[in-house]
Amino acid sequence: MKVNFNKLQDIDKNKTPFKVPDNYFENFNEEIMNLLPEKEFQAPVKITMWDRAKPWVYMAAMFLGLYFMINFLTNNNGAADVQEPVVAEQSVEGATSTSSYWSTVHITEEEFYNYLEDQLIDDGYYDYMYDQYYLN
Repeated sequence: MKVNFNKLQDIDKNKTPFKVPDNYFENFNEEIMNLLPEKEFQAPVKITMWDRAKPWVYMAAMFLGLYFMINFLTNNNGAADVQEPVVAEQSVEGATSTSSYWSTVHITEEEFYNYLEDQLIDDGYYDYMYDQYYLN
């Protein structure tokens, strides 16, 4: 298929095929403004102090709620699913319950290990463990 480019050469290069109407750009802004709809004037809305403080109050309430929820969930006093360790109570007159006793006792780690060692020796568990490990 052969294209004939002779018609393009016939077009005068000094004359453009597009024209702008006379005085088009002189009245351009006025015509555009006349075509736009009228805008109603609205008075500015007055912002109260409560409207400014409302986001901060809501954020403070959220953090307080999170604090109390975490405090409630991690509190072991009222938790039903947490069980206290079972401690053998000795029947002594005037003795308090073991949970209240152990909550008020303050001992060092060394005292605790000495107590455990004494219990192992007194109850014979030390000999039992020694026999299990070295004699078998």
